[in-house]
Amino acid sequence: MNRQLKRIALVTCASNFERYGNIVRFMRRKLQQLGGCVLYVISSYSVFVDGSGMEFGKGDSAIYQLLDTLELDGCILEVNLSSNVLTGQIVEKLRRRGIPALTINLEAEGVPYLHLETRPACTDLLEHLIVRHGCRRINLALSRGNSVMSQEAEEAYRQVLSRHGIPLDEKRILSTFISVQDGRKLYDRFDARGVMADADAVVCIHDVSAIGLCLELEDRGRRVPEDLRICSLNWSGNSIVFRPQITGLDRMDQEAAETACALMIDMIDGKTIPRENTYRGTVRYVESCGCERLLPDAADIYHRVVINKVEAGKQIGQMMRFNDALEEVESLDQLAANLHEMMQGVGCSSYFCCLNEGDLAYIENGQETDPARSTALLDQRMLLLAGCSDRTGLLSRTPVALKDLTPAVPREGDMFVILPICHRSRIFGYCVYLNDELPIDVYNFRICQESIGTSIENLHRQMVLRISNMELDRLHMQDQLTGLHNRFAFRRFADQYVSGPYTLAMLDLDGLKVINDRYGHLSGNHAITLAAQAIRSSIREEDLTIRYGGDEFVILSRCVDRAQWERLSADVNRFAARSVASQKLPFPVTVSAGYVISDESHPLSIQEAIEQADRTMYRQKKERREK
Repeated sequence: MNRQLKRIALVTCASNFERYGNIVRFMRRKLQQLGGCVLYVISSYSVFVDGSGMEFGKGDSAIYQLLDTLELDGCILEVNLSSNVLTGQIVEKLRRRGIPALTINLEAEGVPYLHLETRPACTDLLEHLIVRHGCRRINLALSRGNSVMSQEAEEAYRQVLSRHGIPLDEKRILSTFISVQDGRKLYDRFDARGVMADADAVVCIHDVSAIGLCLELEDRGRRVPEDLRICSLNWSGNSIVFRPQITGLDRMDQEAAETACALMIDMIDGKTIPRENTYRGTVRYVESCGCERLLPDAADIYHRVVINKVEAGKQIGQMMRFNDALEEVESLDQLAANLHEMMQGVGCSSYFCCLNEGDLAYIENGQETDPARSTALLDQRMLLLAGCSDRTGLLSRTPVALKDLTPAVPREGDMFVILPICHRSRIFGYCVYLNDELPIDVYNFRICQESIGTSIENLHRQMVLRISNMELDRLHMQDQLTGLHNRFAFRRFADQYVSGPYTLAMLDLDGLKVINDRYGHLSGNHAITLAAQAIRSSIREEDLTIRYGGDEFVILSRCVDRAQWERLSADVNRFAARSVASQKLPFPVTVSAGYVISDESHPLSIQEAIEQADRTMYRQKKERREK
C-alpha cells in the first residue's frame, strides 16, 4: 500500500439506508476533494443500547475486529443507532493502537466528537407547536440509543415549557427503543401514565418511532394531525414517503460528513482540535404537525426517494432470481460461481467474498468446529471464495491476509464498503464492495449478505446429512466382526466386476468347530478376524472381499492371472501363521480356497461362479483332511 495515502475508516450502522447512503456519499466526496485518502466503510446492522449487557465481539459487532487488524491512520464513528457503550469499547481498541478517532453524535471519554446541536432546532419545534398550533400537553419520547440528542432535547423541552408557563409533568417524558414495532408500546406506556388521551402532541427522538406511533394511532381510529400532532428530532427519506409526512429535524448529513472529514485530516496531521465540535440542523415542518406547503422541496425529495425505492425493488427482484440457486448449492465452488453470477446480474462489478479459513472444515466437511469459534471472530487468514475487479480479474479460492482485506491494492479515492456474512450469531467472513456507494445497493447488499450466510449454513447441513448417510450406508454394507464387506455390499457391487473377465474365489476357515468347542466362541471369532486380515493382506486393494457366511469369504477380482490364484491359500495361511505366532495362540488359523475364472472362452454368471469355486474349495479342504 502507498504509505502516503491516509487510510480512514468510517464505522457506521446501515439500518437507516437513506441516511447511511448520504453519510457515505458525502464523506467519500469530501475525501476525494481533499486528496490522498482511502475510505474503509465498516458496517453492521445491529442496534445496541446502553445498559443492554452487550459484550464486544459478539454477533454483528465482530466485524469491528477489522479495526484491530487494518492499517489505519484514523477512524470516524457514526454508528447512528448504536450506543455510547459500544463506541467506548471501539475507541479504547483504537487508542491502544495509537489511531486517532472522532465520533459523530456519540460520546466516548477523551475523544473529540462532532455533535448535532439539537437545542436550537428542538426549541424551534416546541415553540412552533405551542405558538402556531396551541399545544400545551406535549409528550416527549426519548431514545435509549442516542443519549446525547435525548439529553439536549429534554433540556430544551424543560426550558421552553418553563418559558411559556406550562407546568412540567414528568409523566410526559419517557425513554424507549427505536422501532416501528414499538409504536404500540410507546402508546401503551404513555397511556398507562394517564397522559396519552389528553396529549396535544408527541415529539419522538427518531422518526421511526414517530411512524410507529402514527400507525398505532391509525389502528385506534385517531387522526394525525387532527387529533394528535406527531413530530420527530430525526428526518429521513422514510419521513417524506410516509403518510402523513413526519415533521422532523433534518440532520444535515452533508455538513456532518464534510466537517468530520476535515477534522479527521487535521487529527491525522497532528493538529489539535476542540473536544466538542458542532453542526446545525433545520426543522422540516410538514403534515404530521398540521403544516402543509412549508417544505418547498418536498415534491423533489419525495420523487427521488420513491424512484430510489422503485429501483431498489427492481434490483431485489433480480437478486431473488438467483436466491434459490444460492441456497441449493452443494459445494463452495458452486456457491462461488452462483455468487459471481448474481453480482453480475445486479450490476456489481467489483466485489470480494472472504471466508474464515477456520470455518472451511465446518462448511465443506460438515465438521463441528471449536466452541470458541461461536464468538464469530474473523481469522487472520481468510479464503477469498469469489471476487472480481478491474485490478484483479475474476478470482476464486485465493488466500488473503485479514490485514490486507482484499487482493485489490488501494488507490487514492477508493472506498471499500465492508459488510459481515453471518447466520444468526455466527460470522463466516465478510464481503467488500469496491467503490459502490448507492443507498439502494446497500439495501440489496444486505439481502445478498443474508443469502450468502444462509447458503453457507445450508451447505453445512447438507454435508452433515451427506456424511451421516454415507456412514449409515457404510454400516449397512460392512461386516461388524471383520470390517470386510457383507452380502449387501456383494449384491450392490458385484456387477462392477463381472462386466468383463473376472475371478471369483471362495475361502473357508479350517477347523472352526474344533476351535469353538475347545477354546470357546470368542476364540472362534478371533480366528475368523485373523483369517479376514490375512485375506485382505494377500490380495489387491481394488479387489472386493466379502464375508459371505460364518467362516466363508468371497473375493471378486478383475485379475485373471491363474498363478496368483493358485497360491492364494498359501499366501493367506503364511500371513495368518505369523499372526498366530506373534500372538502365541494355542490353535492354528488356516483356510482352504477355490477359484474360478470367467472369460470369453468360459463365461459364467455370478451364481455359476460361486457354485464352481465352492466345489473347488471343498476339494482342497477334503485333501487337507486326508493328509
